[in-house]
Amino acid sequence: MCHRRVSPFLKLSLVLLGFVLAGCGAVDLEIRQSNTNGSMQPRSVAILPFTLAEPTPEGVSPHDLFRTCFYNYFSFLGYVDLPLDIIDQKLKQAGQTDNKKILELSPEKLREILGVDAVIRGRVLSVNNFTGGIYAETSIKAKIDMLDLRTGDIIWETEHKESTHSGILSPTIVGIIQDQMDNVKVHQAYFKTAEIFSISMMKEIPDPASNWTKEIHLPKITSIETNLKPSHKLKPNDRIYVNLKGDPGLTGSFGIGSWKSDIPLKEIVPGLYTGSYTIKADDDVSSALIVGTLKNKNGLTGKKFYKDGMVQFASSSNN
Repeated sequence: MCHRRVSPFLKLSLVLLGFVLAGCGAVDLEIRQSNTNGSMQPRSVAILPFTLAEPTPEGVSPHDLFRTCFYNYFSFLGYVDLPLDIIDQKLKQAGQTDNKKILELSPEKLREILGVDAVIRGRVLSVNNFTGGIYAETSIKAKIDMLDLRTGDIIWETEHKESTHSGILSPTIVGIIQDQMDNVKVHQAYFKTAEIFSISMMKEIPDPASNWTKEIHLPKITSIETNLKPSHKLKPNDRIYVNLKGDPGLTGSFGIGSWKSDIPLKEIVPGLYTGSYTIKADDDVSSALIVGTLKNKNGLTGKKFYKDGMVQFASSSNN
């Protein structure tokens, strides 16, 4: 029998490859309160300051980055969102500046201060940013829930760990080096991981927009489709095509996450809107959801995001 000696480098590569392929899976969001009755559905929501259960690493505040990123995507859902600076201002005026103590305030007190129906509480349990050799990993583990301030009940909650890996699966040495350089930029690495965490949650959080249609007649979007393919990274001059179906005779547009908005859609037949965007060399965003919008003459807006994929750029100008 012939025995072939396996190099230490190959052994390490195989171990890391298994590590990368393990992944974190989809967000497991537990719905605790259905709120199928539209009149009971919270309309106004405030995202409280997120906390971090361990010392802030490397001069970066990943829990603050996560909160900002989460707000950017949560605003696409059909709630009335209180801007983060307004939330922080109201809490400060009420003498509440300790983020951990804010999360422990009673529903009655929070409603008195913020004047909203519900709040989102985020507790970042652990974070990690590691770069070494041919492997890089950034992770965020957090517990997040929505608390109904009118009843004191938790509407939904999740505890999830999201990780981004790079290096071992890069096809070339240049790609490996670039991935490592990207991960050393700690702020960007945490934001990218927080963005993927947020996007995964948006796919699971119930969108209440349909509950308000009978009362305020929001423009209806029945479907949104794009030419995006899973894990395909776009390059300069690649084009994103968007088709949106909904109520006819309205003003249509789409956005690329919170990064670029109001890209026009043209109604080619009643209720079918189409448009595109060409990637430019100086576009600088790691990944983002496509969000379609229909607006009527009264300014009321309906939104729907594409859940089956997101824009991923092959590179960014600042890397």
